[in-house]
Formats: sequence, structure tokens, C-alpha cells
Amino acid sequence: MEIQDVVRQYALCFLPAKSLCRFKTVSKEWLRWINCPFFVHTQTNHFRHISGLFCQFPGESPSFMSLNPVAYGVPIPTLCFLPEPVDARTSCNGLLGCQSRLGDNAYYICNPVTEGWRMVPKPNLYHGPETAIALAFEPDILNFEAQYELVCAVTLPDRTALQFEIYSSRTNSWRVCNAVFLELDALPLNGDGFYTRGFVYWETKSGAVLVFDLKEEEYGIVSLPPSRKPTGALTDMRGELCYLLPHKEDDAWSIEVYGNMDMSLQCIIPLHSEFLGHLIDGECRALAFVNDDTLIITLGTKVIAYHARAHRMEWVSDARTDGFVKYFPYVNSLCTCGPFHAWRSLVSVRFDPQLIHKSLSTWIYWFKDGCLRIIDY
Repeated sequence: MEIQDVVRQYALCFLPAKSLCRFKTVSKEWLRWINCPFFVHTQTNHFRHISGLFCQFPGESPSFMSLNPVAYGVPIPTLCFLPEPVDARTSCNGLLGCQSRLGDNAYYICNPVTEGWRMVPKPNLYHGPETAIALAFEPDILNFEAQYELVCAVTLPDRTALQFEIYSSRTNSWRVCNAVFLELDALPLNGDGFYTRGFVYWETKSGAVLVFDLKEEEYGIVSLPPSRKPTGALTDMRGELCYLLPHKEDDAWSIEVYGNMDMSLQCIIPLHSEFLGHLIDGECRALAFVNDDTLIITLGTKVIAYHARAHRMEWVSDARTDGFVKYFPYVNSLCTCGPFHAWRSLVSVRFDPQLIHKSLSTWIYWFKDGCLRIIDY
């Protein structure tokens, strides 16, 4: 194979969506390849790098803060390609979960890169303004069509309790779980949650974490550290649930990392003052821990990416301090969020032998119930 063929078939799938959109102009062959459904599926499974943060200010359109504007971006961060104004509420592996501000407050699942979207059917339960949600999407090499779930913790109107209602893209329908959350001391929830490795996590205002097992559809409670503050953040750190808490001693800031089921102190990440400069006097708020070694924090009026291993700081954006703002990590992926029309797509795709052979594994593409499946044997 020539070098350009090696790059096209084996390297492009590790790149973010913004870079791939630029590379469509290299040649007609690259354009066809990047638009090919098989390549979209491969890129969704190979590119998992957190690319930035979607931000939602109350009463305003969503916005996007890129960790690297040259490599990562979305064409319309306000999501105005959707049929009505929405608030962005949750994100998972390239897909966003949004809710309309009008009418029935319908839920939408969308990809802000491709501008593809799906309107979620009306749920069975009444989802009031206190309903907390989380999007669960785990790309799978064996499932050509993206399969995701929207998990909602719904406050029952007749009693102080929560019930879980889940939307599944597989069936395009809702189901109500049997589990009912009756721990009155732990309510209410402190906003929307996030998904990682089969579990959904919501922070409560009473100093605990509501954990929901998506497979078994059961819940549990994890206590947060007693020293928690509004400037702390519950986050996924290298695949584990952690709590980040800013701490200032004398003229030095540090981030205390709590983890395990008992939320004990695991480590302290110092924010070296020589890299923070004049920002040392500002208020520090933890937002997330991303990509194995990067802390996303606000310090004063700045959003900063602090690389813990290299002790290097990068300015990301100016921070808003007025009102409550939500930040959630986002992956610059080409993943699809609607049903895949396999026959129509295959008509326009020219098969390449490299599509059905990779290293020592053989990939077989076959149809079942109108969807394209992939088997590795």
C-alpha cells in the first residue's frame, strides 16, 4: 500500500471531527471515504478524546469551549439546527441530550458536528422541572447503529420519592423501572448527572451521590467527603468516580481528589503558583478531569486546562460569573444519533477489500431487521 492509502484507511479514524471535515477537501477519494458509514462507525469507536466543554447559561443558547480550536469544534454550537430552542443538559461520547424550552419540553438527542438529531417520544411519567437526566452512550464495534439510553430520575408528584424512566434508542420507547428511590434524607438531586462504565451518577444536595446501575436497574448511595463545597465537582477520573475539591493554603491552590466507595482522599494535585500568575487570588472552581491528566478549572474569570503531569497551564476561555452555569465534557465525534438506513447507504458505497479485512480479524457485514450488523470471528 502507498503511504496515502495507509493514512486514509488506518490513521484518519483517530482524528477529531473538525479535522476530518477539513480533510474532505484533500481529494474526492478522501471525501467519499470520510462520508462512508463504515468510516463514521470506525471513527466513533476509535476517537474518545474529550475535545472541549459545552456550556449552558440559564435562559441563553448553548455554547462550546474548545480545548484546541484548531483541532476541535462544532459548526453551530448554539444548536439552532434543531426545530426549536433547547437547553443542552447532558453529553456522552459525542452525543448531546437537550430539552426544549417550549411546549411539552420535548427531549432531543443530537450530534452538533453532523447536525443529525432525533426527537425523543413523550415519556410515560410527568417530567417536571426537577427531573434530572443523564445520557448513556457506549460505542460498540459490533453495533453499526448507535445505541444509547436517556436515563431520567423523576420526582413523583404525590410523594417525596424518585422513579427511574429510561428511553432506549433500540426500541424508540420509554420504560419505567421497578426501583423507587425512597431515601428522603438524600433528596433532592443537584442537577443532571453523567454516565460511565455502566453506571449513572447524580450528586444530591444533602452531600451524597445517587448511583444507578443501568444493567441491573438498581440504585445505591455513596457519601461525598464532609468537606465538600459548591466549588467541587463530581467527575470521571480514568474510569472511576471521583470528587474534585479546590483547596487554598497560604498563597497556593491545590485540587484534592477523593475516590473509592468511601470517598476517601486519594491524592492532592498542586496548582503551581508560578504557572497561575496573577490568577492566584481568584476563586477556584473544579469542572472536570479529562484525558487522563488534565484538570479543567475556573480561576477568577478564566477557564483553565491544567496538565497535572507537565505542570502546564492553558487558557481555554473567559468564564462567566453571573448566575448558574453548567459545563459538561464533549467528544468531537462523527457518531450518528438516528436510525441507519442500510440499503440506501450501501448503494452509494463502493466496497474496498480493506473494509472486510483488518490484521488477523475478518469482519462480516450482514443484515438483520433492516440494520447492518458487524461480526468479528
